[in-house]
Amino acid sequence: MKRSISSLLIAVLLPLGAAVTVLSTSTDASAQYRGGWRSPSPTWVARNRPVYYNGYAHYYYGGRWGYYRPGYGWNYYEHTPGYFCTYRDEAYGWNGC
Repeated sequence: MKRSISSLLIAVLLPLGAAVTVLSTSTDASAQYRGGWRSPSPTWVARNRPVYYNGYAHYYYGGRWGYYRPGYGWNYYEHTPGYFCTYRDEAYGWNGC
């Protein structure tokens, strides 16, 4: 049975196109940048103590409070929740938010 040229091209180009797509996809954490706040590096997270709030470890990084939610990535608060105002006041003597 002879193969046509078009079936040979599909057999070669389809896997090649899939491989190029997979290899060109960014897996860098910077791909999760959501304008205005960049997530902390894993090294920074490992060296800093989190504050637990709503079941997640939160970190004060880049001037904002953020947390990692599995399956959704890093998130941050536009406005500081009241809990963190109280925490910062008690832990560091900061006044207000």
